Amino acid sequence: MSTFAATTVLAAATYGDFLVGLVPVAVFALVIVTAGYLTRCWLFPFTTCHHSDRYAWRCRRCQGTGLRLRAGRRLINHLTDARHRYHR
Repeated sequence: MSTFAATTVLAAATYGDFLVGLVPVAVFALVIVTAGYLTRCWLFPFTTCHHSDRYAWRCRRCQGTGLRLRAGRRLINHLTDARHRYHR
């Protein structure tokens, strides 16, 4: 009976160790995905606007061009502008 109890405690500790090892992998994957998205935003800043096809009037998101700026590119532009304002 005591062997069964000891095995159960060790199994619970093993799951905790697995999660501790999984956190750095998840953080690393998040960093890689974010860097890839920001690189894509830097190389291809525009995406298609899905609202301009539905309406006959000019879309306020794309001003009728059919292209709009990606959210990541807006972040890059904001950080660049802030850096330029700070270094004047």
